[in-house]
Amino acid sequence: MEYPALQNKVFFTAYFLIWTVVSLAISFIVTPLIALPFEFCLLFGAVSGYLFGVLAIFLWSVVKYADYSVRNGFQRMVSYLALALMSVGIWIGVSFFVLYLCMPKNNITPFEPLIPLELMLGCCFFIIVLLIYNKMLDNVNDSEEEEELENLEQIIEQEQPDVAIEMLERIAVKVGSKIEVIMVPDILAVQAEGDYVMIHTAQGRYLKEQTMKYFEEHLSSNQFVRVHRSCIVNVQFISKIELFEKQNQLLTLQNGLQVKASATGYKLLRRTLNL
Repeated sequence: MEYPALQNKVFFTAYFLIWTVVSLAISFIVTPLIALPFEFCLLFGAVSGYLFGVLAIFLWSVVKYADYSVRNGFQRMVSYLALALMSVGIWIGVSFFVLYLCMPKNNITPFEPLIPLELMLGCCFFIIVLLIYNKMLDNVNDSEEEEELENLEQIIEQEQPDVAIEMLERIAVKVGSKIEVIMVPDILAVQAEGDYVMIHTAQGRYLKEQTMKYFEEHLSSNQFVRVHRSCIVNVQFISKIELFEKQNQLLTLQNGLQVKASATGYKLLRRTLNL
C-alpha cells in the first residue's frame, strides 16, 4: 500500500496544508520564547513542521513493514520507544543543522533554549502519527483479509464436488544437508516469510519454500485455522486467547509464540472451536 498522502494531488495538497498549519502554530508558540524577529520564528516553525512531515512518510514504511503488533506488550513498548527516540533525535538534529545553514553567521545559539520544547513536540507528533498509522493499517488488513476470504470461498465453490484435495500427513523440509520429516499433528503454526513459510513445532522452526495458500488448502480445517493473512495456527496448541486492541485478538501458543488474529480470522477460529 502506497503512502496515502502520495496517492494523488488532492491528498498531497491536504497533507502539505496540515503541516503548514503545524509550522505556523510552532512559529507563534516560540515567538515569546526567543529574542529574535518574527521571520526567524517563522523559519524555525517551517523547518520543524515540514521536516516532521517528511519524517512521517518514512515512519509509515517502518510501521507498515516492521509489524510490531505481533509482539507482546513489553516488546512492543520497547520497540516503539526505540523508534520514538531515533525519530525525534533525527528530527531535532536535522532541524538544527538546517537552521545552522540558514542563520546569519551560522549562529543558532538563540534557538538552543527551544530544545526541550522540540523534544516535547516531537514526542507528541510521534504518538499522534503512530496512532493514526496503526488505525489505518488495521483497516487495510481487515479489508484485505475479508477480500481474501471471499476469494477463497469463491474458489471452493467453483471446485468440482467430486475432486477432493489431499490432506497432508507429513512435510519434508531440508535442514542443511539433511531432510527432516515433520508430522502434521506436531505443527504449532505456519507463518509467512516472503516467498517461504516458517513452520513452528515444539522441536524448532523450519523454513519451507511453499505458499500460505497451499498449506491453507492442504491442512485440515478442523485443526488448522488461518487466523491472519500471514499465519495459520493449530487450534490444539492454543493456550490463551486475549483481546488485543479494538477488533483483534492475541493468541498465545504452548511454545510461547504469540500471534495476532484479525477480526475475520477470529471468526473462523470461533467457528472451529464452537465458541
